[in-house]
Amino acid sequence: MPFNLTCLKSGDTVIPGMFKPFALKMEEKGIPPIVINIFKCYYANLVYGAQGKISESEIAPAGGEDVRPYADLARYAKPGIEALRNVVVIKLNGGLGTSMGLEKAKSLITVRDGLNFLDLILQQTLRLREKYKVALPLTFMNSFKTHLDTMMRIEDFDRGPAHLPLAFVQHRYPKILEKTLAPAEWPANPELEWNPPGHGDFYTALVTSGLLEKLLAKGIHYAFVSNSDNLGAIMDERILGLLAVEGLDFVMEVAERTASDKKGGHLARYEKNGRLILRELAQCPACDADAFQDIDKYRYFNTNSLWMDLRAVERVFIENRMMPLDMIVNSKTLDPRDPQSPEVFQIETAMGSAISAFDKAKAVCVPRNRFAPVKTTGDLLAVMSDSFVRTKDDTIVPNPRRKTPLPLISLDPKFYKKIDDFSARFPDGAPSMMQCSSLTVEGDVVFGKGVKLSGEAHVVNKARLQARIKPGTKISGEYKAS
Repeated sequence: MPFNLTCLKSGDTVIPGMFKPFALKMEEKGIPPIVINIFKCYYANLVYGAQGKISESEIAPAGGEDVRPYADLARYAKPGIEALRNVVVIKLNGGLGTSMGLEKAKSLITVRDGLNFLDLILQQTLRLREKYKVALPLTFMNSFKTHLDTMMRIEDFDRGPAHLPLAFVQHRYPKILEKTLAPAEWPANPELEWNPPGHGDFYTALVTSGLLEKLLAKGIHYAFVSNSDNLGAIMDERILGLLAVEGLDFVMEVAERTASDKKGGHLARYEKNGRLILRELAQCPACDADAFQDIDKYRYFNTNSLWMDLRAVERVFIENRMMPLDMIVNSKTLDPRDPQSPEVFQIETAMGSAISAFDKAKAVCVPRNRFAPVKTTGDLLAVMSDSFVRTKDDTIVPNPRRKTPLPLISLDPKFYKKIDDFSARFPDGAPSMMQCSSLTVEGDVVFGKGVKLSGEAHVVNKARLQARIKPGTKISGEYKAS
């Protein structure tokens, strides 16, 4: 159910004993007491049967009064520009590129013109500072797995007059054995005993790092927070102006759901108190899966680009001794690469679920050019192609000359899933996809320079030997590579 976290009750004799090994394990790693207590609350709920689910009976679709169209925000641009002196940009940068075979920060993957995500973010920030003549501090929330890689890349970046830290690190939670609810142990690789707590840990890490206190002390009242792999998530004076002028606590950027977004967390309204709520797929009971994916019923998905008043964040955190977020319980194997390893629970939270914690929260339905995430090599191919363009502000956005939806791309995972394999098969860059509605590649195929795709392109190589497509080849429909 939506957030109703019950921590220890007086006289509880069960949880203290069960939790002691977790507390000791976390203390040994130097994890702050406040984080241990927050994890203890979630653990207690898990022990007493909470599954972190939000059922259909508890929610209703978000209505027109909940979601402001981006096109209606023009009048907020001027006050938004004035508020730029009071805002910080924070990028969520905790993800590894493991889904693409990369054991380092995903933001280090090269996207376009030899630049990776971090390079583009840094250049965007410098251009905005120059354009508006403001300090515009930038900081990253890294995970324990991405921090070193990231800092080596950004350590020389100009921190501006505020001289705020370039990064802070999210915490980690112990994995929980499903059978016994005891801490997971894996001596062969102790790092696997821990899981990232989800980007919901943003609020706690902001407090424990001391960054929230520093920001407020310097008169920085607002924050724009987004994923580092969302190339369209850039500073926007209209949404900032809405936040400032209307005195809102929290604004979530949402977009219209399409078939490709049906598994993304959707916006809804909680029937009990009328507050907005975010439901992620992991929080949906299996019996409600069809309703969750009904894009006509639940029209808006969370882009994970959030705007917040940091004074409200501090107030809510102090009132609750934590940011009240819905618990997500993920069932996994202890070693993701070993299906025979013990089954564990991973407790996580989502940053966007904080929308339920604020009295003055709204959503803004933004155009798709503010949402260009790269989750797979198929996404990366689209972004590399002429279906996207790099603007003068160093943003990567859908090509405005393209009048149809972006191409649906399916690449044979055996040959294209890992970034090194993918790059070897597109040695001269992406093919032209301006006229392409979909691309399916089956088998091992290397694309030559200047290949042009149109319509529904289906490239097939059923032979064991690698096939090559000659430079300048035009492909529409099925094409048998050889």
